Amino acid sequence: MNSDTQTAIPDADAVGTLALAEMSFSDQTTPFSLKDWRLWAASFGFFGALFVCGVFSMLSLKRAGGGSDLMAEEVVILPLIQDIIFAVMAPLVFVVAARYPVQRPHVAKRSLLFMAGGVLFTILHVLLRVLSYPAWNSAAKKYDWALINWRSMHLAIHWAPIAKLFLWNLVEDIFAIYIPILVVAHAVLYYTRYRQRELRSVQLQAQLSDARLLALKSQLQPHFLFNTLHSISSLMLRDVQSADTMIARLSDLLRMSLEDPGEHVTSLKREMEFTQAYLEIEKMRFGDRLSVTFDVPPRILDVLVPQCLLQPLVENSIKYGISKRSSGGEITVQASALGDKLLLSVKDNGPDNACANGDRPVRFGVGLTATRERLRTLYGKNQDLTLDFLSDGHVVVNILIPNRGQARL
Repeated sequence: MNSDTQTAIPDADAVGTLALAEMSFSDQTTPFSLKDWRLWAASFGFFGALFVCGVFSMLSLKRAGGGSDLMAEEVVILPLIQDIIFAVMAPLVFVVAARYPVQRPHVAKRSLLFMAGGVLFTILHVLLRVLSYPAWNSAAKKYDWALINWRSMHLAIHWAPIAKLFLWNLVEDIFAIYIPILVVAHAVLYYTRYRQRELRSVQLQAQLSDARLLALKSQLQPHFLFNTLHSISSLMLRDVQSADTMIARLSDLLRMSLEDPGEHVTSLKREMEFTQAYLEIEKMRFGDRLSVTFDVPPRILDVLVPQCLLQPLVENSIKYGISKRSSGGEITVQASALGDKLLLSVKDNGPDNACANGDRPVRFGVGLTATRERLRTLYGKNQDLTLDFLSDGHVVVNILIPNRGQARL
């Protein structure tokens, strides 16, 4: 048929806009939770390593004589308590920072809230510290309980050591512990979002490629169906029995094409079976005028090729070559492995007197155009399709694709 129905192919810009909208919405959530054991393991692992390094440093300093006045509490006990408290508090700060990051349009508001959170972080640290271990009493020159005496279970609040401990830890807690946690949380959050966007982009690209392949495949099938029905209608008036047989063959062919509607690749053996089923229909139309030869080594029959690849090429040869010959013609289908490449060739002897009169008809109709687009979508630049007019009048279509045993977009 001369008039071909074009099938719309999804617009990449529209898909990209939808992706950005989805990603903007997903950015409001965070994958981090206090229920995640990995967060706690990372926190205790880091502060545990920090404690060990601190103890070794203090012991080395004391052994060198520079810290001979340091007590056991200052070397081991207090650093251990401090690091345990930080290990417990760090995941909470991390999750809050990841859930409410400093980003537009909340930069100023959240920055102020996080600054206030630094003071709250120090207060909570000091409270846990004086609850778990006595504070240093400079007047008595010893450690005394500042909030609760756990031995006597007596509540006795001593504000002086608590205030001194708060002021002593304020700058260190905020700049050495709190702010680094915020920075790490934001860095991990943005990296995670970047990876999510990258993964989503790959998924959308795969979906777009899948949609393009389905559109191109659906473009080929009606084209083939209309041409076959046209062949059947041309036989109805002169050979009803042959036309009836062609309809039966067509139903078998359509059944084969619908067995794997969502697949884009199939084995070369199955593709040849589909093409041979199509040729049985065309042979009833042309009779002895159509001769087809398959030259395919058995060892490459399991190689994967795009579905509905050979049939449009053979149909193209019949339409532009065999149908224009009074004496009939021959089509040769060849396949060969060239290292990591697979070469497929469909060759016909062209129309009558093509060599003499220099006839070079344009053969890139719906079949070849859609086939070329499918190859580009499946393999990118790792493919090639050429149409060559030989000096003896023969016309050959060569397709070079990766020699693969498994599907891969």
